[in-house]
Amino acid sequence: MDIWFLYQLPVWFTAVFVTATLIVAMEVGYRVGRRKYLATVECSPSEGGDVALASILALLGLVLAFTFSYTMSRFDSRKQAVLEEANAIGTAFLRAGLAPEPSRSQLRQILQDYAKTRDVTKVNAVSPRAIRRVVERSLAAQSLLWPATETLVRSATTAGPVEVAIVQSINEVIDVHGKRLLAVTDRLPGVVFMLLVFIAGTAMFIIGFHAGRQGSLNRWRLALLGLVLAAVITVITDFDRPGTGLVRVNQQPIVDLIRDMDATLQKDSAK
Repeated sequence: MDIWFLYQLPVWFTAVFVTATLIVAMEVGYRVGRRKYLATVECSPSEGGDVALASILALLGLVLAFTFSYTMSRFDSRKQAVLEEANAIGTAFLRAGLAPEPSRSQLRQILQDYAKTRDVTKVNAVSPRAIRRVVERSLAAQSLLWPATETLVRSATTAGPVEVAIVQSINEVIDVHGKRLLAVTDRLPGVVFMLLVFIAGTAMFIIGFHAGRQGSLNRWRLALLGLVLAAVITVITDFDRPGTGLVRVNQQPIVDLIRDMDATLQKDSAK
């Protein structure tokens, strides 16, 4: 079960949807409990309700903690993937400077063009189709790397240490692309999100039902509880939006790399 549609909507929509769901669950629970209370006033207001409420709240806290940790680890993986790719492209760019002309200028220019496709600072790709277009643009630039590397190796009389080092660097650049793509597309399973909302809604229903059995409900206090739960769930989903939302992966390593590559190529052209 996928929830790509959720990431195509604004963050505030997720917050409003979850908040409304929890408050409605609380209100329904209160009305059901109130009807039960009016029908059987002589019964004890607890009848196991405290145990059920404590159990569901403990389960909710456990699931929230594990899910928050999961999305945080995915977010850290995306940041690490950006840094690794910037380092890999930078290393390949430096080693390409050891190659003779015209392979040196050609390979460095291709690496620079490829690095620019890996900067997604201004890219707002939220749907699978939009992400596919970004990936295709990167793959088109990447497809020029290996032919240029083959030309460099074949032009050399023998494959010396310089050629071997360049080949290894280009190979690393290609491999890291797949790692970063996996980190971006590795999202929170939809069933987990639905489970979070379901458990939180059930907890609010039981709270409302328990208040209805007691004959009183502090709506402002319970609405605040629902708002807090909705805020946590919204942040969990926001961590899973690598290019949109409020929490974004820092692309500064790639930005700095492109700036350094531009400066180096300008110095080379000025010579």
